[in-house]
Amino acid sequence: MKRHLFLPILTFFAFIQLNAQTASEVLRYAYLQPSGTARYMGAGGAFGALGADFGALSQNPAGLAQFRSDEFTLTPSLRFANTDANLNGAVLNDTRSAFGFDNLGIVFNTQPYKSKWKTFNVGIGVNRQASYNATGYYQGNAAGSLMTGYFNEVQSEFAKGGNQDNLDPFGARLAWDANAFYYECDTCSGLSYDFAGAEQAVIKHEQTVFNSGRYTEMVFSVAGNYDEKLMIGATLGVPWVSYTQESEYREKDETGAVPFFDDLTATEKLKTEGFGINLKLGVQYKVTQALRLGVAVHTPTRLGLTDRYSNTLAYSYTIPGDATVVGDPQNSPEGTSDYRLITPWRAIGSAAVVIKKIGFLSADVELVDYGASAYNFTADIASTENEAAERVINGEIAKLYRQAVNIRLGGEAAISKFRLRAGVNMLEKPGASASGYNMSYSAGAGVRHNAYYLDLGWRRYTGTGSIQKYAGGPQASTDNVYSELLLTLGMKF
Repeated sequence: MKRHLFLPILTFFAFIQLNAQTASEVLRYAYLQPSGTARYMGAGGAFGALGADFGALSQNPAGLAQFRSDEFTLTPSLRFANTDANLNGAVLNDTRSAFGFDNLGIVFNTQPYKSKWKTFNVGIGVNRQASYNATGYYQGNAAGSLMTGYFNEVQSEFAKGGNQDNLDPFGARLAWDANAFYYECDTCSGLSYDFAGAEQAVIKHEQTVFNSGRYTEMVFSVAGNYDEKLMIGATLGVPWVSYTQESEYREKDETGAVPFFDDLTATEKLKTEGFGINLKLGVQYKVTQALRLGVAVHTPTRLGLTDRYSNTLAYSYTIPGDATVVGDPQNSPEGTSDYRLITPWRAIGSAAVVIKKIGFLSADVELVDYGASAYNFTADIASTENEAAERVINGEIAKLYRQAVNIRLGGEAAISKFRLRAGVNMLEKPGASASGYNMSYSAGAGVRHNAYYLDLGWRRYTGTGSIQKYAGGPQASTDNVYSELLLTLGMKF
């Protein structure tokens, strides 16, 4: 399957039409923006040395040991994605909103009798790790056409002795069936197309890209508190993925720059689903009552994924002195691809200063090597072709991405029963040729009572990227702003 990619939060990569599993797609599951609870997000997610928050179970599970009662949490969310796309000076805006649930969890607290183990707690629930909701749209005049690449593919295949049955059924074969290619006369053997001699003609290009879905992790956690000094915890994570990408791309000749050609419309649809497994181990230590330290290690997540995809193409043209031919959409087969994906190890070091009845300041430093991500195409079918494809794409991943350091800072101020929070994330760009950080900022507020609590969290992050339908085609740059609003309802019992 061939299709574009659109991942606007990243600032280092131009996204072009590629195969179904690509080097860039690993970032969808490795480059995360965890949320969980409103308190967790509002304080920047810097909870590696802290506890008593369900969002921390997906970061440092040792924090589970600091719960002193049974608790239940529920966190609905609202997200807004705003994208400005610029193609040759023509800037268009698109906004999308989505409602969901970022957290649902329950903690069971036990306090062993006459033991140095002060608590032994169990937590079960879900935390959101990434959201894929975004829309991009561009429109403008530019040189070139999607048809040139398809025509070159047809010529190459025919030169090898093949025919239309050997063409890519998700690309060039659709163009062939849509009558985009033709012989110039009944007895001629030379194949041609409308853009022959006008490959760089300036025509109108427009595209809409619609992404939706989520990366959510189910957690099964246990943790113990030894003598109010040492917290030890483990989380078995079971993430599941649901991702949809839909695109409509159109070319139109409004000035007569290309004889015969009128317009074409190409649509693409991809649905990716699957689940995986990982293990998170964590330790926290109270150096003093005020100073807390934490260390956590996350094993690679092993995901089993299935892609389901399909494309269409409609092509219209006018024969001089004859009627306009409005082509019917040509449909590809329904494609399916099963594969495995392994994300990198993560190591997190944390420190926090906690002043009772005043608040806390905390910091996390996370080390992750995005270049260590890897596909496995041979788990189900161990063929030479799959092994070769696996080596090539994993080699590209190792070259494209690098080891990165992510920094999360957060704080909370206590004013009687009320809480005010703020945080900042500095996520190092994972591209091997990139430099700098993607930034996000968060804030929150809450009220705490003995039996319940209510928290509100907000986060905003920005990024730049690009949308490109095919290699060598016009590229629209994008400026993107994402906002998230979370509300956590919690009960103690």
